[in-house]
Amino acid sequence: MKIVVVGAGEVGTHITSHLSQEGNDIIMVEQDPVRASQADRTLDAMTVQGNGASVSVLDAAGARGADMIVAVTDVDEVNIVACVSGKALGIPRRIARVKNVDYYRQGADRSMREVGVDLMINPDLVAALEIERLISLPGASDVSDFGNARVRMIGLYVSEEAPVLGKSLREVDSLFGVQPATVVSVVREGKTLIPDGDTVLQVGDHIFMVGRRAAMPTLMSLLGVYVEPAHYVMIVGAGPISRHLAGYLVDHKIQVKMVEVKREKAERVADELDKVMVLVGDGTDVELLESEGVKDVDAFIAASNDEETNIMSCLLARHLGAKKTISVIRRSNYVPLVPVVGIDAAVSVRLSTAAAIMKFCRRGEIVSFAQLKENEAEFLELVAHADNPITRKPLTDLNFPKGAIVGAIIRGKEVVIPRGDTQVEDGDRVVVFALPEAVEAVEKLFS
Repeated sequence: MKIVVVGAGEVGTHITSHLSQEGNDIIMVEQDPVRASQADRTLDAMTVQGNGASVSVLDAAGARGADMIVAVTDVDEVNIVACVSGKALGIPRRIARVKNVDYYRQGADRSMREVGVDLMINPDLVAALEIERLISLPGASDVSDFGNARVRMIGLYVSEEAPVLGKSLREVDSLFGVQPATVVSVVREGKTLIPDGDTVLQVGDHIFMVGRRAAMPTLMSLLGVYVEPAHYVMIVGAGPISRHLAGYLVDHKIQVKMVEVKREKAERVADELDKVMVLVGDGTDVELLESEGVKDVDAFIAASNDEETNIMSCLLARHLGAKKTISVIRRSNYVPLVPVVGIDAAVSVRLSTAAAIMKFCRRGEIVSFAQLKENEAEFLELVAHADNPITRKPLTDLNFPKGAIVGAIIRGKEVVIPRGDTQVEDGDRVVVFALPEAVEAVEKLFS
């Protein structure tokens, strides 16, 4: 595919790096000369310094004839106009990163499509949805849903008290009973393994399971992981992510307390969210956290605009007894540090946004997409068709790409946990875990 990426920030460079590794022809347009120069040195893409919203700049860069334009600068209006310009050049698929909720109001989204924006991605909403899933399973480090939420992927850390410690995955399977899930990946000392039945689980392993959503709480209990549903949540910061999240939690009868350091902002949000208690204060104030009962919260979410504040407040909340801590991270290079320092989960706004966009940039019919923050491995939900190579033989005879594994198959209303003799059928939705080097080969099986 030929793809135009407008904006060489973290989202743009992340998308470009992945798509270029998979053999796509990428044109990157960036107005800032320093960023453009850096992208030109570090990325396998043709980099053009100029205004990505300009038809003439895009045309001169060779955008005419591209399959897609993805506009991900920090300015909503630039991204929207870049898509409009892309439409003028005949680019058939156009995606914009847009934060301002006014553009999503009833009628506005249709107007956006009419002028040339096929899809708008709201980074704050994407991050809030990821936090919602993490709260729904308090003991999980990662949660993603597939197959209209019938299949769920979860990440878990193996602790010293875990009953599966020292057991092979074959033995763990016997604990699961009727095979409702598959362990598709083990991250150990920074390396990602595609496990087999003889893989023995060790302390600190970060394991990823795919299986029936309804079975996940039971499986987590068997693995010795806390699964009690959340009833009380504390949020630091009253920005867009926090407001999206608080609205969802209140709708689901979860008590929410919010801490915001700026009085004017706190008062405005308190008026907007009348069922949320909004306090004026510093999320790193130990006395405030103690007096407001942080030891009783089921989940503590730090979602301010300052990463250091988020990390510090999570560490304090953990020390004071919060059951689960989640930190919002702006810079993706902070993400690997989060589990090391003792925070349960991290949500990277930029990586979440990139993941939301990436599924539209793939070959084959991809329904859902998730990416691991540690190593950029991917979960893909792909639709199989009768003329795809994936449907021609049982999995064991397919010579499935090394570095990839089928985790689950959604067949109508049925969820199939595959084994070697399973054969993918026409119309199946297949959840595949793949390391970066295996993604292209997996896509070819569904093309």
